[in-house]
Amino acid sequence: YLSNYGPHISMYISDVRSTYQRIVDLGITYVNPRFKRRAYDIDEVINDCMFRVIDIVDPDDEGKEVILRLEHEVRSVMKKDGSLYKSCPFVEIPEGCVI
Repeated sequence: YLSNYGPHISMYISDVRSTYQRIVDLGITYVNPRFKRRAYDIDEVINDCMFRVIDIVDPDDEGKEVILRLEHEVRSVMKKDGSLYKSCPFVEIPEGCVI
């Protein structure tokens, strides 16, 4: 698998739905088969509060050439019920976060 060598970045975002849609539109979604939580569509993204991407591209580059290949685990600050995601480092949900 592309990402089995281990290093990856985890980040928390305020709007998982629209961010995932941008990734879909760019054609760079990634599902790591090593993990049980696999986000193949928006419903799974919302249920799992996360998705992955491995190819980093410039969204303004029409050719979408890969700049860097590094797995990113992109997590939502919030769960679908509106509560704080369990591993999120924030004490409170920042203003402006949506699911």
